[in-house]
Amino acid sequence: MNTKELIFELCCAMGVSGREEPALSVAEKFLSDYTDDIKISNGSLMAVCGNKNSDKTILLDAHIDRIGFMVTEINENGFVKVSPCGGIDARTLADTLLCLQHNPDITGVVCCMPPHLSDGKEDKAMPTDKIWVDFGLPYDEVSKLISFGDMLTFASKPANLLNGRIVAPCLDNRCGVASLVKCAELLKDNETDYKVIILLSSQEETFGTGAKTGAFTVEADESIVVDVSFASQPDVSGFYSSIELNKGPMICISSILNKEMSKSLESVAKNKNIPYQLEPIAGRTGTNADHITISGKGVKTAVVSIPQRYMHTQNEVISVADVDNTAKLIAEYIKCGGAFND
Repeated sequence: MNTKELIFELCCAMGVSGREEPALSVAEKFLSDYTDDIKISNGSLMAVCGNKNSDKTILLDAHIDRIGFMVTEINENGFVKVSPCGGIDARTLADTLLCLQHNPDITGVVCCMPPHLSDGKEDKAMPTDKIWVDFGLPYDEVSKLISFGDMLTFASKPANLLNGRIVAPCLDNRCGVASLVKCAELLKDNETDYKVIILLSSQEETFGTGAKTGAFTVEADESIVVDVSFASQPDVSGFYSSIELNKGPMICISSILNKEMSKSLESVAKNKNIPYQLEPIAGRTGTNADHITISGKGVKTAVVSIPQRYMHTQNEVISVADVDNTAKLIAEYIKCGGAFND
């Protein structure tokens, strides 16, 4: 399976947080090549792979929802007011093209003040409670097409950059989903000590519902959460200035994560010549691991992140090689029996 084509198809799917169905259909299509045990419930997908008779279960989680907007008002002139559904970088919103989730052919542009008419007060990031969208229609027409509660998201499309990089909306976290699909491909026809459950979870960007309920349902012995984290770019200082694209996935080291799992992932990467980087976080990770670690009686959990630039915008950037290496790292960890194989 071509990794870039997989990522592009996933990123073209709708699936705003709470309305994940279109993306789940795409993911199910790809995962069905590697398992016939797939269930979709409450906006999340679970696929069972590996040794289905094992009494040892590892949960692999990647959230499948994307950020977007919900329609909250339509004024008398046909302008549509929306509220963010998930974290939006408001600095990038002015003049952004958005589309309706249920009909992507209907597009509108986020209203913005021309600089010629501005007194300078509009030069700051747009307040999220003042986002209006222009669909080019009067009230009578727009109200026939758009209703309260409808979801919108970025209309930008995936594209190639140079040097193996790609740009797309919702690479957070469709690239993580792609890595788990690739992991399922690598595990196919391999004997493993684990029952492997892939959870493509809902609503991470809003409440973490899919990870909370999914982890409670599975009661796994271990879990690996795959998400994105920050890569270096101009003017970034501190630790993340050292994280590079195309240098491998980031293995998180955190006080809430299982130390043995993080060490084992690092050892596997070294032994299998898989490039990797370390990401130390003193407390919460900001990923679904924060929910899964405290699910039920507690789950030993690790986090592997794909380096990304321009997070929570319409044009996020990653290296395709980092997705492949994330899949390899997790697959090899599972093949080696994990951190508790004695």
